[in-house]
Amino acid sequence: MTARDMAWRSLGAAMTLGAVVATLMEPAGSLLALFWFLVALGGVLLLLNGKRLPQALRAERHGHYHTAEVIHAARIKRGRRS
Repeated sequence: MTARDMAWRSLGAAMTLGAVVATLMEPAGSLLALFWFLVALGGVLLLLNGKRLPQALRAERHGHYHTAEVIHAARIKRGRRS
């Protein structure tokens, strides 16, 4: 695992942990709980996917409907075949 990938995964863990703590500190039934749930969900996605998630989001934003193929092409372009 590269340092960049580890940094993204660490950010995901920090987001998840922070959102869970913030949710537990809020009063029950608060509308902010929904926001913190979404932050925690984003953190879990980063924790699982690491640096590939921002790359996939960029590909989707630019209208690529074949995201997996775009990510694979970017890896080959960088010279990594994994």
